[in-house]
Amino acid sequence: MNRDRFKSVAFYGTAGTALLLALVALFFIVEQRRTQAETGAVLSAFFSQVVLHDIDKWDAGSTITIVVMRNPYSEPWLGSDSPSWFAKSLKSRGSLVSEAWFGQSLKMTRASFLLNSVFSRNLSTDLRLPSGARAVFVNPSDLGAKEGDFDARFPDNFGYFIVSHVGLNLNKTEALLYVDHFCPRMCGAGGEYFLLRKVNGVWHVTDSHVAWVS
Repeated sequence: MNRDRFKSVAFYGTAGTALLLALVALFFIVEQRRTQAETGAVLSAFFSQVVLHDIDKWDAGSTITIVVMRNPYSEPWLGSDSPSWFAKSLKSRGSLVSEAWFGQSLKMTRASFLLNSVFSRNLSTDLRLPSGARAVFVNPSDLGAKEGDFDARFPDNFGYFIVSHVGLNLNKTEALLYVDHFCPRMCGAGGEYFLLRKVNGVWHVTDSHVAWVS
């Protein structure tokens, strides 16, 4: 192969790779915007129906604080040997989502879920929670370094939650997300997948799958 032909092959190869990367980036941006519009509604449904489902029976004089990490890959109180989904490689996460339980969700929902979870980015959205509860998005530094700092800053909390970005099907009627929950007190921790479906314009948690418990 002469030098000119080699340069030509290298040029077209580089151009083709750049075009492919540009298309992937464009698809990722479009997918982000597509799911962002529903993120608040999906997370509101999750916290309202799973975490705060019986809030009407609690002490009406206090406000429950739902603490959510801004960056899904921030794990300030998590050991390196934890089975957390966020700590796993993309290959491991992909194999997990191919398990039998996920057959209840559409392939597009799972693909969207994985795609939106590949790159770390901040999670921030408006949540509509039942009366008597509020949501706060925080960074690891906001949790405090000393024992008691967390409870002092966020009284009546449920520990903190690390929530994945939402995966949606094309019609935005099915959603998949993953949630890690950690508590500074001796109340355990765990990770769980949740499947939601929209019925008459309202999101409902329809199923869940425990990934780990500590």
